[in-house]
Order: sequence, then structure tokens, then C-alpha cells
Amino acid sequence: MKKKVLFLGATGRIGPGILEEYEKHYKNEYEFIIGSRREITLAGYKTVLVDYLDIENLKKAMKGVSVVLNLGAQSDPKASFDELIEPNIIGTYNVFEAARQAGCERVIFASSVHAIRGYPFGHEVRADETPKPSGLYGASKVFGEGLCYVFSQNHALSCLAIRIGAYVSDKEREKVCLSRDNYDYVISQRDLAQLIHKCIVAPQKVMYAVLPGISNNKKKYMNLDEAKKLIDYHPQDDAFEFCEKIKKMNAKKN
Repeated sequence: MKKKVLFLGATGRIGPGILEEYEKHYKNEYEFIIGSRREITLAGYKTVLVDYLDIENLKKAMKGVSVVLNLGAQSDPKASFDELIEPNIIGTYNVFEAARQAGCERVIFASSVHAIRGYPFGHEVRADETPKPSGLYGASKVFGEGLCYVFSQNHALSCLAIRIGAYVSDKEREKVCLSRDNYDYVISQRDLAQLIHKCIVAPQKVMYAVLPGISNNKKKYMNLDEAKKLIDYHPQDDAFEFCEKIKKMNAKKN
């Protein structure tokens, strides 16, 4: 029987690209169950209703689940504290606690580059350096990373946090490349999907890690060494390279 993975936040900005890569590369290795706050239908997937403010509801959704992939959150870097407290503070805690009570093996927590965005460009941030959030949103992600450590150490619940950088889906490449002035923390669709996959299949002995959510960019805002050694993450894309090609093609058109 395939391992069951509860995917929270699959209908957000990142989710569709991850599901696309899952269908192409990882579908035979584990089963995604889609958790949503509203009634949805996704062909080929079992879906369950979830309420991030209700631990009992979450625990029920996690029955028989080995891994919880939590991409569900308020993702606006400019969000106010009032907008963050339920989804990013209370909801994040509830997911961890429900996973513990349900007997899940691992939670994969979607942190953000904003947890360390206080570091200047040119500095390659390592996981063991002090978080420097850029604002309240980043601070809420630092809180989630802290819970990762607490639950892994106190409750033997494996937790891997991914500091997701500037995510670029295949469909958004041109838009992102033409609108950004740096690519140090860009991560492509296939690289983020690979990173998530590596977190799902990592040995159970990998109890805790904060991982860099970037591609193999020429200039890197986060250091990739530990992710390569710990979970065998080897990103394939370089945002500087593919954006340069897109810019050249765009220049020829104009």
C-alpha cells in the first residue's frame, strides 16, 4: 500500500504546479490526499474538508496519513497581524498538534525566505544562522520553524521546514523573469516539486531540518550544502540562466 500524504494548500498559487510534477514523476511512490477549506473536486484525487481552527477536524482528516504537507497559510508578505494570527499562528500550531495526535510520521512545513530576508544580498544564509524576518509575515514563519523543532524534539514527530523562495511556475516564467531584478532566491516548479518529494521520502531518522527553497542559481541567497547531504536535494535549474534566455527572446520580439 502506498504511503498517504495529506496535501494542505494544494489549491493555492504553488499547489497546481506541484500536482503537475507529481503526476509526471512521483505518482507511483505515494498518494496525495487533498485537504481544502471548501468543497472542491480534483479529478483523480480524494479530497477532505479541513478546518485549521479545529484540531479534531484536522485529526480526522489525518487518519491513516503518514506525512502532512502544509502549504496552507496567509501568504501575503504585507499581511497585518490580525490577518496572520488565525492561519499562520493558531492554524499552524493546530496542524502540528493534530499530526501528533493522529500518529503521523512527519510534517513538511512551508516556511518562507521572508524568515531570513533581513540578511543582505551577497550573503549565503545557512540554516543554523539566526532568523532575521523581514516583517510580521516572516516572523510568523519563524514561529512555524520553531514549532518544527519543538514537535520533533518533544514528540518524535519528524518535521522538515522549507524556506520557499520566489516560486516560479512553468506558466509564470516569462512574467517573473521580466519583472524581477534579482534571482538569488528563485525556485522553479520542478525544483520545488523535487524538494518536496525528497522531504516526503527522506528516511525517518531525519527528524528535523530547515531547508533552502531555491534552485541551483548562479548567485544563491541560501546555502544548499546541507539539503544536498541530508535529503539528496539536487536542483536542476538556474534562474539566472533561464531568465537571461527569456530576456533575450523578449528583446528580439521588441
